[in-house]
Amino acid sequence: MFQLLLSAYSTISIQDTAHFLGMNEDDATNYVMQQSWIVDPASRMLTVKKQQTVTEQKLDSSKLQRLTEYVFHLEH
Repeated sequence: MFQLLLSAYSTISIQDTAHFLGMNEDDATNYVMQQSWIVDPASRMLTVKKQQTVTEQKLDSSKLQRLTEYVFHLEH
């Protein structure tokens, strides 16, 4: 559920966050603060901190070899 909130909202109320996470407001606030969300106590709103996604590319040597042979063929 947390991942859905993360992708769906840029700001959300503490009350709604607690409801969606199935927690009380204090626990939900503490949880999202651990995830680097920003709390505005005056408006009781949370600013969502988007997490950077890390993508990892795997180098397949056989594909690299085929690409090299193809480029070599085109050049000659």
